[in-house]
Amino acid sequence: MTTPLYKSTIGAFIRQAESLAAIMAQGREHLGADADAFVNERLTEDMLPFSFQIRSVAHHGNVAEALRTGKSGPPPAMEVEDYATLENLVTETLDKLHTVTAEELDSLLDKDVIFALGETKIPFTGLGYLTSFSLPNFYFHVTTAYNLLRQKGVPLGKRDYLGAMDLNFG
Repeated sequence: MTTPLYKSTIGAFIRQAESLAAIMAQGREHLGADADAFVNERLTEDMLPFSFQIRSVAHHGNVAEALRTGKSGPPPAMEVEDYATLENLVTETLDKLHTVTAEELDSLLDKDVIFALGETKIPFTGLGYLTSFSLPNFYFHVTTAYNLLRQKGVPLGKRDYLGAMDLNFG
């Protein structure tokens, strides 16, 4: 059996973004009045803050736009002052992901995509960008956001991170 690429990429983005939304809701409840200050929390001094982790999830979750245009780069600058803004970004990301169809994804896999970071240009095919760059980055930033919330004592476990699993009951 072969695994359809749409299910293993866009489906994975959706499933993980849904679990991130639930994790963030638990974070908001646990952090209470301190939730807005939390947007600037870092795991270590040399890592970017929680707000960047969520902005990066949103950026990589908009993978279809990079595939359509053939252009990508780091997440755009954005001033984030409150937790609700970040929750809205995750909701918007889910909305965008739900608009991508398997047929559209298949039509974009052979297109060229350039990731530009200043003067550095990194060339990909759509498939290479999706599977070797965007999806791993997406998981990295979701994981880092999860870890930041755990560090603050939010009662999360692996099951929260995994979210809805694709089970087979026969």
